Amino acid sequence: MMQKAKMVAMLDRLTRYMDRVEDETGAYRAVYLGSAMALDPCGRYHAPMVPNGITDECVEYWETLDEAAEELGGWIQAGDDDPTDVFFCLPEED
Repeated sequence: MMQKAKMVAMLDRLTRYMDRVEDETGAYRAVYLGSAMALDPCGRYHAPMVPNGITDECVEYWETLDEAAEELGGWIQAGDDDPTDVFFCLPEED
């Protein structure tokens, strides 16, 4: 399992590749991390409220990824067109 410090460093390196995104809530920056299946330690897409074999390792991975994004002032978000797409997002800089 990747440690949070390594995830923070990885996400920080990806900020240079972020694109500007606009939606109904405003503008922010985002970079594609990969598909949920490719990122997940179990190789599955875990839909909310569906017990499809989620393990403690999977839960720990996604919680650590969320914490790493929050440490940089951002968040992890699913894609609008494809919910299995995973993005790291940051507020737009002023």
